[in-house]
Amino acid sequence: MLRWLLLIPFALLFAIGFGLVALMIAGVASPDLGLLIGGGFERLLATLFDQAERGFDPGPTAQAAFSLLGRLGFAILVLPVVLVAVGSELFRLRSGLIQSGLTGLLAALLPLAMLGMTRTPSARELQVVAALFLVGAATGFVYWVIAGRGAGGEPRRPERA
Repeated sequence: MLRWLLLIPFALLFAIGFGLVALMIAGVASPDLGLLIGGGFERLLATLFDQAERGFDPGPTAQAAFSLLGRLGFAILVLPVVLVAVGSELFRLRSGLIQSGLTGLLAALLPLAMLGMTRTPSARELQVVAALFLVGAATGFVYWVIAGRGAGGEPRRPERA
């Protein structure tokens, strides 16, 4: 019980924080991801200032943009590691490869599902998806190092008659 109350939330918070750092590193390592993150914020700020200069209220645009960014961040950094952590605890999956791989897979696919990709991604988009997979895998690995190795508690030993 103490594991569910203290260790798992601590491991999740630490893994999510590490995922944010990994996302920044991936933004530097992958020019397309860096352009997506940096260029997106630059365009958002330019749009908001342009609206303010023209006399329009930039509030609704900012609210919509930050709402989308929050949902994407949640889908990349929080939801994958939480789903895999809870699943690994319930099904007693102790493999770091499974936890890292599933977290990476969810981190790569959930944003695509949220954006409703109805076409085949381009090569640049696939590079961004690969970077998101690596960020998710790193997040899952950090969770596994802290709490996942003992997923589901102690293994049950068969009773002898």
